[in-house]
Amino acid sequence: MFKCCWGVIFTLPLTSFQDHGWSISQSGKLLALLALSQAASALSLPILARQYKDRRPWLWFTLFMQFAGFAGLAFIPEFASVLWAICLGIGLGGCFTLTLIVALDHFEEPNNAGALSALMQGGGFLLAAIPPWFVAVLHDFTGTYKAGWIFHLCSVILVIVLVVRLAPRSYNKIH
Repeated sequence: MFKCCWGVIFTLPLTSFQDHGWSISQSGKLLALLALSQAASALSLPILARQYKDRRPWLWFTLFMQFAGFAGLAFIPEFASVLWAICLGIGLGGCFTLTLIVALDHFEEPNNAGALSALMQGGGFLLAAIPPWFVAVLHDFTGTYKAGWIFHLCSVILVIVLVVRLAPRSYNKIH
């Protein structure tokens, strides 16, 4: 999910806001704020979540932040653009690092945890090529970025549902 959003979120908001009349400088500052929020979240949320065996509430928090950011971009982009950028940054940065940690939580054996992490990373990079292309097709078809943001909203909803399966009691059942 994170990698799928990555290619879109670090390119299209710039042009999306420029379509709304923003300058290159203004939209670039918004992107910088998103990147700073992402880095802060990626570093801080795992520290905050480290004492909890069940990290799903933390993942749901990051997914809610993504949902809020994409909903804002889709439906009221100019209302609180700084807020949407911060929400997306917090959501994407925290979700990425927490997802890697949850993958490692599933196995006590380091080799198995490493194999799962490698599969997630490799598969993630392969899947990450699709959404930017798909959002570009949606933009060409509709003339706006709204459909692309809604596509990401739907993706976030799917992941929110999938996170239910990451219950710690199920970790030892995976072999």
